[in-house]
Amino acid sequence: MSERERRVNQGLRVLDEAHYSGRINREEYRKRRRQLLGSLCDSHGITARNTLRTRITQQGGRAAHAPAAPDAPLPAPFAARHAVAWKPLLAFALGLVLCVLLVYWLLRAN
Repeated sequence: MSERERRVNQGLRVLDEAHYSGRINREEYRKRRRQLLGSLCDSHGITARNTLRTRITQQGGRAAHAPAAPDAPLPAPFAARHAVAWKPLLAFALGLVLCVLLVYWLLRAN
């Protein structure tokens, strides 16, 4: 983390404390927060978030010179994470149901 980022983080902490203690209202908090975060931009308006989104879209097949729009949805690899997490759970539940049915069948046969 650079010195500039440390200073902005410290400023955000102070700003959060002032907002939560009620010394400034929401509009003032948002205005100051935008100013602090805006100070992280370089002369071309590129922030760490923009470069990350550009890098993600480049990996997804877009050209290197075409950054993603700020409101564009994330590419498919991030959307598919939730579907992958359910597969082991579904397999376990199916195995459990099969075991219960097998035990029931064995007990019923005797």
